[in-house]
Amino acid sequence: MSTDPKNYRIGVDVGDRSVGLAAIEFDDAGFPIQKLALVTFRHDGGLDPTKNKTPVSRKKTRGDARRTMRMNRRRKQRLRDLDMMLTNLGYTVPEGPEPETYEAWTSRALLASIKLANVDELNEHLVRAVRHMARHRGWANPWWSIDRLENASREPSETFEIILARARELFGEKVPADPTLGMLGALAANNEVLLRPRDGKKKKTGYVRGTPLLVAKVRQEDQLAELRRICEIQGIEGQYDALRSAIFTHKMAYVPTERVGKDPLNPSKNRTIRASLEFQEFRILDSVANLRVRTDSRSKRELTEAEYDVAVEFLMSYTANEQPSWADVAEVIGVPGNRLIAPVLEDVQQKTAPFDRSSAAFEKAMGKKTEARQWWESTDDDQLRSLFISFLVDATDDTEEAAAEAGLPELYMSWPAEEREVLSDIDFEKGRVAYSQETLSKLSEYMHEYRVGLHEARKAVFGVDDTWRPPLDKLDEQTGQPTVDRVLTILRRFVLDCERQWGRPRAITVEHARTGLVGPAQRQEILNEQKKNRENNELIRGDLRKSGVENPSRAEVRRHLIVQEQESQCLYCGAVIRTDTSELDHIVPRAGGGSSRRENMAAVCHYCNSKKKRTLFYDWAGPVKLQETVDRVRQLEAFKDSKKAKMFKNQIRRLKQTEADVPIDERSLASTSYAAVAVRERLEQHFNEGLAPDDKSRVVLDVYAGAVTRESRRAGGIDERILLRGERDKNRFDVRHHAIDAAVMTLLNRSVALTLEQRSQLRRAFYELELDKLDRDQLKPGEDWRNFTGLYEASQNKFSEWKKAATVLGDLLAEAIEDDAIAVASPLRLRPQNGSVHDDTINAVKKLTLGSAWPADAVKRIVDPEIYLAMKDVLGKLKELPEDSARSLELSDGRYIEADDEVLFFPKKAASILTPRGAAEIGNSIHHARLYSWLTKKSELKFGMLRVYGAEFPWLMRESGSRDVLHMPIHPGSQSFRGMQDGVRKAVESGEAVEFGWITQDDELEFDPEDYIAHGGDDELNRLLRVMPERRWRVDGFYNAGTLRIRPALLSAEQLPSELQKKVADKTLSDVEVILLRAVQRGLFVAISGFLPLESLKVIRRNNLGFPRWRGNGNLPTSFEVRSSALRALGVEG
Repeated sequence: MSTDPKNYRIGVDVGDRSVGLAAIEFDDAGFPIQKLALVTFRHDGGLDPTKNKTPVSRKKTRGDARRTMRMNRRRKQRLRDLDMMLTNLGYTVPEGPEPETYEAWTSRALLASIKLANVDELNEHLVRAVRHMARHRGWANPWWSIDRLENASREPSETFEIILARARELFGEKVPADPTLGMLGALAANNEVLLRPRDGKKKKTGYVRGTPLLVAKVRQEDQLAELRRICEIQGIEGQYDALRSAIFTHKMAYVPTERVGKDPLNPSKNRTIRASLEFQEFRILDSVANLRVRTDSRSKRELTEAEYDVAVEFLMSYTANEQPSWADVAEVIGVPGNRLIAPVLEDVQQKTAPFDRSSAAFEKAMGKKTEARQWWESTDDDQLRSLFISFLVDATDDTEEAAAEAGLPELYMSWPAEEREVLSDIDFEKGRVAYSQETLSKLSEYMHEYRVGLHEARKAVFGVDDTWRPPLDKLDEQTGQPTVDRVLTILRRFVLDCERQWGRPRAITVEHARTGLVGPAQRQEILNEQKKNRENNELIRGDLRKSGVENPSRAEVRRHLIVQEQESQCLYCGAVIRTDTSELDHIVPRAGGGSSRRENMAAVCHYCNSKKKRTLFYDWAGPVKLQETVDRVRQLEAFKDSKKAKMFKNQIRRLKQTEADVPIDERSLASTSYAAVAVRERLEQHFNEGLAPDDKSRVVLDVYAGAVTRESRRAGGIDERILLRGERDKNRFDVRHHAIDAAVMTLLNRSVALTLEQRSQLRRAFYELELDKLDRDQLKPGEDWRNFTGLYEASQNKFSEWKKAATVLGDLLAEAIEDDAIAVASPLRLRPQNGSVHDDTINAVKKLTLGSAWPADAVKRIVDPEIYLAMKDVLGKLKELPEDSARSLELSDGRYIEADDEVLFFPKKAASILTPRGAAEIGNSIHHARLYSWLTKKSELKFGMLRVYGAEFPWLMRESGSRDVLHMPIHPGSQSFRGMQDGVRKAVESGEAVEFGWITQDDELEFDPEDYIAHGGDDELNRLLRVMPERRWRVDGFYNAGTLRIRPALLSAEQLPSELQKKVADKTLSDVEVILLRAVQRGLFVAISGFLPLESLKVIRRNNLGFPRWRGNGNLPTSFEVRSSALRALGVEG
């Protein structure tokens, strides 16, 4: 804890792959005094940079690689165990794997057909057959035991029947009466028929792509049935169990029970899955119990028993494609939609109604005529149905045992394969809840009987007090979602360092963008959706321009879409309208701005809009006009579109609504997404655990989604004061805007956030209703959003104080920008395990005998490091070694290589490693680069770089005996060492060059632009700096041994300046602007020979608060000046 605690607040802005963080000190009156820390952290969102075509997280890549290695390791061990078992049974096992030929199919068919009397013949065929089976076992359910596989093998599988039908098409009467898979394979082998699918024509056989014999997957139960028949026919039934276990044994996939969290109310039980029916019911009961009905402006009531029962029944049986809304619930219980108040759970208003997602997902996937659906509907045991879902979703050994006792595996296997495949693909909810199934059942029973919520039920059933809450995850506990964990790590480090430096903050306010807390794949979907919407809007703008509308606005585009959906008729009277003659109207107004959701918007004629004005449609229209309008909506073609039907149904509810919407509740602004809840709960656990709700020492925690910050900057005049890069509006081109947003968040309180949201809705309505075309004196009271400061006096006073504080903050931020005091940093990935270590493509390794002729290029590609070093010495300055039958090598590790010995070398010049299947390139695994310097005879300082490949770390660790990847010796035969420029490598080998530092991906580089212009290279960077003198850059890659790729540290391609966007669209970019775009989007290349010698060049490493770290703190990397560090390492300068 700090000895100098301060009154400060923390703001957090989670953007798309950037996190803005701010700690601002305030005085007792609530005005900002000074910035304590202001930083933007850029991150990769956990995205694997080697997967360019599809967005994949590093975690998934690492998991796939780990599972593949584990599978290969287990397969090798299983095959070794099989050979040992065969030897113990008295069979002779040939050394090494048998050649991949069709002989094994013939052996399998022979063994399953006739008894072999000759022992040697039996030995040869049996060993070949069982080894073939073990190498090509086929597919089996990973959750099955050997006994379940044995039971399944009593009858042919569905896929075997498909293969058999294909065999009869190909071979007709040649197919035996009761064939095994081996017999069918032998027929294909002996008749030159394609056995397995091929990608293309095979050079040796001439086979072309077509329908093979094995058109369906081979199943292990069919292989096991064949093995049993072989043992019976050959009279070796006593060896069946041993052979079966050796060939088909596998480690069942499961989640160890000890990894599952315990129920805090019943510690002997495990937390259940979210997909369980017990949790689905519990969630619905808790939400419905907390529903309230507004009786007037100040009072509200609970649901009646009849309303409660109807709501629960509706949500429990809901199966429609769209998620139910609270308006749907209000309709079924007979309450006006605007009077039903959504439940507030854990101080957050629930925006959507819960329903039985698991049952709905099951029934949606399984048709009514399927056997699985018929079983589901025929059983009255909800616990059995819940256990079945757990059987599909929850891979714990406890679940497996319970399912086995209930006979679910046998039931599951009795259904057709098509149904089982669909069942395995159902997307049930992921994760676990805080309680066990038993606890949820007890709580649900009490909640349903007494119509109460969780809080009351928990106290009554388990005797806990009012303050008891289930334990929350700690701040350092990961969520398992790579992007969220990346953000949480950045946030945690900043918050904890702030707490150590200045004590507990008074408040932490977080806002996240839509893509800020989602994974790579979901982020890409959102970006694609946004791109598609932009393209569609641009097409509409083109149509509007053709119709005579100049520079169509967003409001005009939206009005055009609504007019098209309404088939060019006024929604209220049916008159013909066009985009240019129509007007938009809020069907239901609201104090503080009517909802601008599509369901509340109508395209109408000028006459109807001028008559209705700002009144409620229901009051203005009357019964006859109301019914005519509802009928008009139902007759629209768009009403029949399943994707739009929900919206039009809600629009009809709006038309029938008898009261205006109530003002927005501030609790509805809180983000309810999974990631936002995870962030809030972890902060809550760290700062407020054990504190009563009314404890004044509690840290105020708020998490918002959307554009609250942007409205804050506009309303507070922040952008006009700071003028970031000269822009008067939010400048996304400069990533420092995230830190500025975070600073603005420190001013925010719930009252101001509510007022800002109301202003935002008023502003949107202002432009959609085209009130911006009127003069201010023509606007009616309440129409001009610019004058709105709150609905009530108290909120207006708070907003006024907030604006004053925003003015002060704007001055502080302007000063920070002028002083270049807003840091932009990137977390460095320094762990040895850092994504893929090699490319997926495997190439065949080439071979030459030692005595053959060796070109210099082939010598550089020799696989074995020791042979490479020896051959390099032999090669010397020659371009090729001639053929020499007497050539031999004595290696430093004691090996002796003769002329006839084969030497492996990589097929390409690119850095590669040897894998069990061949050579794989490792160019994308560069972990860091070592920096070297040396003095020439003329005392000229030279620089060089050694790129260290992460793929070589295991070997380098073994060779050096060190696990410090940043400082371990690099073997001269390694790919890393070979990859240096020739001059640098010679200087290092001779001892002239000295290592003085290292740099890695995302390292910050700071230098004086004038220094580079005067002494750097005549390149694109030089030309850009003359126009745009950026001082701070970051390493974006190591292009080759002598070239870096760098990007501007402060700039982002998130949103280009409007002027630049227009030039991109018009294709009128200047040469320098083209370079700027390239620098931001892909980076610029700089030669280290001209870059590293700069007098002003520094490598900046920052701490968690964004301040440069110049002194060592444990093993944390420190900043350094490149030139002076190089000279000190050479002993030239102290």
